[in-house]
Amino acid sequence: MIAINISSSQPPIPLYEQDELHQVTGGTLRPGGIALTTELLTFSNLPPGSAVLDVGCGPGHTVALMASSFGLQPTGLDPSADMLAKAARHAPTASFLQGKATAIPCSNNSFDGVISECVLSLTGDIRASLREMYRVLRPGGLLLLTDIYRKPSQPQVDLPGLKSCITHALPLEDMEEGLFQAGFTLLSFRDRSDLLKQLAGQIIFTYSSLEKFWQLFMGENAARQTCCALFAAPPGYYVLIAQKGAYHG
Repeated sequence: MIAINISSSQPPIPLYEQDELHQVTGGTLRPGGIALTTELLTFSNLPPGSAVLDVGCGPGHTVALMASSFGLQPTGLDPSADMLAKAARHAPTASFLQGKATAIPCSNNSFDGVISECVLSLTGDIRASLREMYRVLRPGGLLLLTDIYRKPSQPQVDLPGLKSCITHALPLEDMEEGLFQAGFTLLSFRDRSDLLKQLAGQIIFTYSSLEKFWQLFMGENAARQTCCALFAAPPGYYVLIAQKGAYHG
């Protein structure tokens, strides 16, 4: 593991709740932003009126997009009351629930689609989360995922005091095995690691360097070490669509 050892008694700061990241990404909190979400929803071809759960909805940009541009019936799920309050302002006609991906507070077979963007690796237990997503999907329902992944033989990167998908990135094999064990069939997979480079460019444009961006959350020395760690072990980024078997419960 690539580690930066800085002692702290404070719990990790969720990077996705930081205003600085919102400024860079336009509020969508993930590589590719709303353009990638639009592309993913278009490719999924979910018919208007479909009930779709956004697991880890954050400030609600995807929920708002699903309702306004695709005619879907979205529900947002997030563990953060602050994120849910922001989401309700972005998508006032949508439904929202507070809860975690590992214990979704919905009944079996409730949704035609589940979307989760750059969230799965943060849930703490990807297999439990995928089982829950499978459970709440109707037979034939679609799972739309994007997330960070760790490339083969790469060590884990540790960012001091921050909770981020970067620090929780898992190998693709772990995610694929979780999908298989949950009962999903993989329909489409694309590597979009280019979007991480695009995000890095946006950060540099906004803050003049990656190191200065990380200095917003940690000391100068730790920020330098973080940049070196990410340069030595750059993560990847994937987009996929999977389906719940038509005859599975």
